Amino acid sequence: MMQPRSKILAVDDDVIDITIVKKLLAKDYDLRTASTGEQALEIAADFLPDIILLDVMMPGITGYETCRRIRANTGLGHTKIIMVSGQDTVSERLQGYEAGADDYITKPFDEGELLAKIRVYLRLKSVEEMDQFKTNVLTLLSHEARTPLNSLLAPAEMLMSDEKISAEEQKLLIELMCGAAKRLHRFFENAMLLSSLKSGKREFNPVPTNFCDIVHEAICEVAIKAAERKIKIEEEFNTSPTICLDQQEIKRVLTAILDNAVRFSPTGGSVTACIFDDDGDVCLSVTDQGEGIDLNYLPYVFDELSDPDVDHHSQGQGLNLAIARQVILLHGGTISAESTKGSGATFMVRLPVMVPSELAHCAK
Repeated sequence: MMQPRSKILAVDDDVIDITIVKKLLAKDYDLRTASTGEQALEIAADFLPDIILLDVMMPGITGYETCRRIRANTGLGHTKIIMVSGQDTVSERLQGYEAGADDYITKPFDEGELLAKIRVYLRLKSVEEMDQFKTNVLTLLSHEARTPLNSLLAPAEMLMSDEKISAEEQKLLIELMCGAAKRLHRFFENAMLLSSLKSGKREFNPVPTNFCDIVHEAICEVAIKAAERKIKIEEEFNTSPTICLDQQEIKRVLTAILDNAVRFSPTGGSVTACIFDDDGDVCLSVTDQGEGIDLNYLPYVFDELSDPDVDHHSQGQGLNLAIARQVILLHGGTISAESTKGSGATFMVRLPVMVPSELAHCAK
């Protein structure tokens, strides 16, 4: 079973302090570092750290200003920020809390205290995220269940009425009920899957896999839907890496992304799936020719029910993309989306390429 390491971003312009943090945390956590607030903001947006250790005094913008800007990023709403400073005055601490920090630690810090704080805030973040997830799913359920329940109840009442209904009409009503039941079942299955992924209870079975093969299989899954709308899926495979992954779960993710691209592409358009190497990772980009993603929605595209306009949530599609993000994160990768309204959208999956020795271990 894959157990992803918690992600920590350490921000400090002091080389010695960063060296100490690396020695203390790099073995047990996925650690990234930055020397300025500007770098921290850029890294945090993609890295999505669980905890940020943020120095107060740095060149450029201060730690306080960096903290305020991080708090303005809705995608980092549950990230815990621990301010680090050589000063231990009440005014400094208050300034940090006012900027949005969760805690404050002074230099030189006690290693045991820092590790304890990290463990506490990781647990707290996990609890907060699960509470938010439960709230989101309940809210989404109230919207997602309404239409299929009506599609179940109305035909059922017609079938139970004393009115004479022809065999053809009965078949149509039963088909409506079956479709609604399947939609409800799919929603509950996705909700349970996402819950197990977020709680770390989902077991993965990673094996060495040719990435091009799994992408091609996902393309075949959406081929019929694409053909019905005369949408061409173009393959541009510039590399053929073997990486360690759970084939079923990754195929689920890639199928969801491709289905999303086909769904929002115009009839007669095209979808391009491109595989390439980038800085030691293997990347898949899926680009459509649709209307693009509204900029107001783009930051929420991988969140369950973080779409501000829930009434237009597309039949549980948010859960599919939320599942995709969790699966990719659990494989040590990242998933992102870029779009310009009116010019289509591109979804990017980035996965680490395992070295041969790691692949051999993966296969055992």
